[in-house]
This record gives sequence, structure tokens and C-alpha cells, in this order.
Amino acid sequence: MRQKSDSCFSAHSNRQDCLWKKGYPQIQFGSQLVILNGLKIRDSQKKNIQFKFAYVQDKYLIVDQRYINLENIQMKKFIISQSQFESLAFLQFKNNFDLFEIFGSVPQVSEIQNYCKLHTIQDNFENNYEIMKLIGKGSFAKVFKVKQIENQQIYAVKIFNKMKMKENEDENQQSLWKEIQIMRLMNHKHIIKLREIYEDEIKVYVIVDLLKGGELISKIEKQMKIYDESLVRKLIYNILDALIYIKERKVIHRDIKPENLILKDENDISNIVIADFGLADFYQEKGQYLFKKCGSLGFVAPEILQDKLYDYKVDVYSLGIVMFLLLTGEAAIQGCSTQEVLKNNTYGLIDYKKLESCDISQEAKDLCKKMLILNQNQRISAEVAIQHPWFKIDNYNISNNTLQIHRVQQDLKGQKEFLFCLTPLWVNKSLRSISDSSDQYGALTINVRDRTIEEILNSKNFKSDSAIYDLEDDIIEEETIANRIENHKLLVKQRSLP
Repeated sequence: MRQKSDSCFSAHSNRQDCLWKKGYPQIQFGSQLVILNGLKIRDSQKKNIQFKFAYVQDKYLIVDQRYINLENIQMKKFIISQSQFESLAFLQFKNNFDLFEIFGSVPQVSEIQNYCKLHTIQDNFENNYEIMKLIGKGSFAKVFKVKQIENQQIYAVKIFNKMKMKENEDENQQSLWKEIQIMRLMNHKHIIKLREIYEDEIKVYVIVDLLKGGELISKIEKQMKIYDESLVRKLIYNILDALIYIKERKVIHRDIKPENLILKDENDISNIVIADFGLADFYQEKGQYLFKKCGSLGFVAPEILQDKLYDYKVDVYSLGIVMFLLLTGEAAIQGCSTQEVLKNNTYGLIDYKKLESCDISQEAKDLCKKMLILNQNQRISAEVAIQHPWFKIDNYNISNNTLQIHRVQQDLKGQKEFLFCLTPLWVNKSLRSISDSSDQYGALTINVRDRTIEEILNSKNFKSDSAIYDLEDDIIEEETIANRIENHKLLVKQRSLP
């Protein structure tokens, strides 16, 4: 019988069908396998299911010639005290229609639980984690530093308020599912790691690794001040390696920018991690994305702004912009107004004289230019870029001259307008101009899916001299990069986890 549920995942396809499927699933290559030796499997009637061979692998429980997809179904652990010497436990898995249980000793059941927790939805977050500190906030979620009670490990949790997601609920849920689905595929040292998901009546809890080093640019500005080309080379290599991994899983990140490049450890600046998959999606050859036109102005690839079909090379372009910033100390996309920055970004207008004038190797300049080629068909791919001669030449051929980020303050006095669009789970789905409370102007909403960049620029309500910054910034402990790097305007802001 169908069970009534207010879960954010109740409408997910895996909750809407029978649990058991015939045959064998397609397993992700290289995934770990855990055999259910000595464990019992029971159906919803508490009857034992007879089997010859059973195991969990990837997101599946496989029993002889049947399997269950565990993705986003509910998992709950129960302890049964039998005697002072031995305790038994069972895991209950259920969707809207059916359930099954895995029954055995506590250590055995705990092993299965630890494996399945990445793919399932659990409850009782507060029984498993202790909240230590608020470290970020946004319009739909707050980010906390937390301690796992059992092993005392420190993580970060992004806690979503389900009530605030009620507006555009279907789209918000799909966005959340997609972000979680993509993050579950990621197991790379330079990509943020998802650990588990919890849910209760009013909140969804997304547990990830705590990245202790902070944003890349903040680290350089506050502590290093100056650096050299060899460091840039390490950073770009590591991020390219991560982009290749992401591409192998048919995913486009679409929001590579300094805020989403976080240091895993504050003592190792080359140990960089790509964070925030809120705008990521699976590559669609025909461009049928949940959110098609998205990214951060000044870093987004021109083909996205031009409303063209695009592929994995949008991430290479965005990384090229980051590389340009690190090598020259200045933003690649500049302008005297928001309107000019938007136009320059749309048509890929970059002053390469700034790059040429830098005292760095010709190999570094060559790779950066190839990553920033306007025509995506001619732009270098991540796989080819990582084989570039810049990564192969000896260190003594790399310039040891110091590089530095040029700090440029922005004047935010007077009227404050905000430019943002289609940001899943954080702000409204539109390109919008909102005045601050001191000015009597109504809000203008422009749907970026229905209007071209030229129509937006030509709108009589678009002000070219507005100061652009975040409406609700989630970085609490330090000022945003938007106030430090000239002309870093946000087309879409999906905040980084700490």
C-alpha cells in the first residue's frame, strides 16, 4: 500500500515503483563490493528471502538474478538486544510502496549501513551529529560545522529548509535530486566528497567533507600575498585532472570560479578541491538541461551566454579565466559597467596584452590562450590541455618571478542593484534587478530562458552603472571575492560549501 509522505524524495522515480527488478544492473566500473555473508534478507511480511548469493555494489543490492536500486529510498537502523553478550540489528529499506530488511549481527549490519548511506536517505540526524558552528547561510539553507558522534570526525552539513522550497517545489526537488545524484558519482581527491543524506519533517541534511583551507584567492591574498608560476601550474593541473574525472561521468560543472575552488588544508595551497555542484548537470547533446543558461558573469563560457549548444569545454573556458587571473593578477573579462562586462563576456573580448606582458613562460601563455578560444570547436579540451608542454618542462624553465593578485575595491555607495538568475535552491529563477531599501523602485524580473542577452541589455530598465553583488552571501567569516577582484559580477550564485 502506498504510504503518505512529505519527503522531498517521495516523488522520485525510485520511490514510485516496486523495489525489486529482474536481471542485473549496470554497475559503475571499479566500485567496491560487499557480500552479505551470514546476513538474512526479509520481505515486508517478515519472511526470509531465500538466496544463493547476495551483495551490495555501487547503489544496488543484488540478490541472485534480482536487484534493488537503493538511490533515495529510506534506510533506518534498528538494534535488538538479545542478551548481554550479543546484540542483533536490522536495516529497513523502504519506498512509497514496499520495504525489505537486512538482518544480522550489529557489526555486519553496520558495515552494510556504512556502504549504503551514500545512496539512501536516513533519519535521526541529531542522534548522529553534534552541531558545532554556523559557517554559512543562504535563502534556502544554512551550513554548519558538525561532529559525528560515533567517530568524532568533523564534517560540514548543508541544511535545507523544506518549507522555503515549497515555491516551485517540483523544480527545486529535481534540482536537489540532480545535485545529490551527481555528487554521489564523485570520488576524486580534488573534488568535494558527499558522505550521506538525512531528512526529517522540515529539513534535508547534506553531509560533506569540511574543507579547512578556505577559498583559493582568499588564501593568496591574506597569507601568501605573492606566489610564482610553479604554484599556478600545480593548481591548474590538479583542477584539469578533476575536470577530466567529471567529464568521464558525463557531467558538466558549469560554475568553475574562484569561490568554488577551495583548499582542503590551509597548509597546502596546491591541494585544491572543486566544490559546489548546484549548477552541474549531465551532458545533453541537444541541450535539454533543467537550467540551461547559468554560470557566473566574468567566468561563464560565451556559448552559454549566446544561447548556443555547449559541451564539457565550458568548464575549460571558465578554468582559463581563473588561470588568467592567477597569471596576470587581473580579471580577464573587464568593463566600465555591468553592461560592458556582460557584452565582453558574451563575445569573449579579452585583453591578451596583459597576459603577454607578464614575466612568465611562453608555455603558460600558450595554454591559457588555448583554453580561452572563443570558438568551442577550436578550444582545447581538458584531456589535451593536461598533456600540454607547460606541465612537462623542468622547473628551472618556469619563471620564478613573483605574481600577485591586484586588489581593487568597488564603490558600493548609493543605489544598489542585484543581478542574478535561475539559481537552484537559493534565489528565484530569473534575471532580476532589485533596488535596495532606500530607493523606491519596483522589482523587474526577466526570464533568461525566454530572452536573449541583447534583449536584456537593451531593456530600458537595465542600468549600466549599477553596483552588482550578492543578495544573500553565505560566506560569513570573510568578505566575498566580488569586493576584491574587479568586475566579478554574478550571473548565477550557487554558494560554495566550506
